[in-house]
Amino acid sequence: METVEQPTFQETETQIQKTETTKKVFKKKEIRHSSIYTRSVITRSVVLPIVTIGKNIKETLEKAIIIHFEGKCIVEGYVKSGSCKIITHSSGLIQGVQVKFEVVFECYICSPVEGMLIPCVARNITKAGIRAESDEETPSPIVVFIMRDQNYMNKYFTSIKENDKFIVRVIGQRFELNDKYVSIIGDVVEPKKDYTNRKPKLVIED
Repeated sequence: METVEQPTFQETETQIQKTETTKKVFKKKEIRHSSIYTRSVITRSVVLPIVTIGKNIKETLEKAIIIHFEGKCIVEGYVKSGSCKIITHSSGLIQGVQVKFEVVFECYICSPVEGMLIPCVARNITKAGIRAESDEETPSPIVVFIMRDQNYMNKYFTSIKENDKFIVRVIGQRFELNDKYVSIIGDVVEPKKDYTNRKPKLVIED
């Protein structure tokens, strides 16, 4: 099994302080998690410079987690910004001028599976097809591609214009570490017809 190299966290105190304002905003406003996210519990090794270790080590570790994991793809998928929360961490192991911690934290992960239905909005229409993004969040954690070759007989597909909203069925997905979104290949799902406004039938009595 291929081993994924864990990032080191040799961040300066200035870099860590940059996340304080953002973190406060997320604490004040409750995060709305859309259906494309699932709650996950993840364990990672975190290495900090010994000079950053103080009384509130949990807060320091949480800031490091935010810097290196939120808003990008890890092995499990895309990590939602503002969703990381430390559950527990080990005692630090001193390694020269650094301290290593094992950290368990929860977060919300976007890793769509085949057959999943996702509300999207069309961003670009080209000869190759449609490029769409999530209709529920900006910046979008997903970029969806719907190929024209597979839908050239689909009247609903050809009727979609830029900024139109529609539903996509996931065919496949891919991403690499540190990508800012998950790339998805999908199909459009034609909405069900509304028969509620049909005129009543004329009944002629004998």
